[in-house]
Amino acid sequence: MNKLNVALVGCGYVTIGHFKAWRRIPQTNIVAVSDLNENLAKSVAMDWRVPHYYKTLSELVKGERVDVVDICTPPQAHTALAIEAMTAGINVLIEKPMAMTVNDAEKIVESKKTSGVKAGVIHNWLFDLPVLKAREIIKRGELGEVLNAEIEALNTKEDTMAANEHHWSHQLPGGRFSEMLAHPIYLLRDFLQGEVKCKHIEVSKAGGYPWMKSDELCATFKVGRKLGRAYASFISSRDAIYVSLYCTRGILKLDIINSTLNVFPARMTSRLSRGYDSLRQASQLLKWTAINAGKVASKNWYSGHDMCIKLFAESLLANRTPPVTVEDGLEVTRTLEYMCKRIEEGESV
Repeated sequence: MNKLNVALVGCGYVTIGHFKAWRRIPQTNIVAVSDLNENLAKSVAMDWRVPHYYKTLSELVKGERVDVVDICTPPQAHTALAIEAMTAGINVLIEKPMAMTVNDAEKIVESKKTSGVKAGVIHNWLFDLPVLKAREIIKRGELGEVLNAEIEALNTKEDTMAANEHHWSHQLPGGRFSEMLAHPIYLLRDFLQGEVKCKHIEVSKAGGYPWMKSDELCATFKVGRKLGRAYASFISSRDAIYVSLYCTRGILKLDIINSTLNVFPARMTSRLSRGYDSLRQASQLLKWTAINAGKVASKNWYSGHDMCIKLFAESLLANRTPPVTVEDGLEVTRTLEYMCKRIEEGESV
């Protein structure tokens, strides 16, 4: 397979990042888009200079030779679209969350096995540079074993989905949280290496949007014998994604949005060691600032979305396993479905 013909299904806001990512891969060609809102599909096709647009995936499959269907619709539609594409012998890439229920996720996995095509999921935070570097450090054993992971996902009240009263996310079990909780779940699963079980979850409402039943969330998890925590907010003073990894011989602090990683090795508590530690932290931030400035200046900045899609395309071209499989998506859905049910119960009290 020398060139991949790609079709994007769903033409909402998230599709912009997908267009940019596919366009950066020389071996791919976007041949069509589709959306139930045909006027939107037409407009997006014109804006991105895509030759063809369709209202439905069925019409698209009949009219095009497609190697990949990239599903960017709301998650309620993922299962039917993924199965339809795979049944037609087409590889699929699915936005997160892959599915909202374990039953739907299992259907996707079974269809992938039956059809023999490749199927992947967008778990983009796994491919942001600080996360990739942290995984390298952990793999080399420099800081020992990861014992605990904490993820903070902060959004302001201007968040595109939260601020829109009519956005589809508010109709899902768990509301706006249901769309984003896959992120901390798959990070915990990756860093703590196991099945993520939510042990406790609390939601609260402090913001003013009447259509949001809750806008803050705290959850604790167990992954085998290890512990994890997640905090999510849609009333933050700034957008931020922080990851803290507590290891047997040190600590890793990741700032995903600002693309920095600080390594805190084990140290004594003397005044001299504290002073050296401060210098070490400052030098690490300077190093990352230089790296990021260079990437921006050279136009070589790859987001987690870019890298996830790039690696998926490479897996098709080289006939390898996708970077994130639908089996991975199923395991994330197990935790997600449970959490969304608990959120709904908490909100109804």
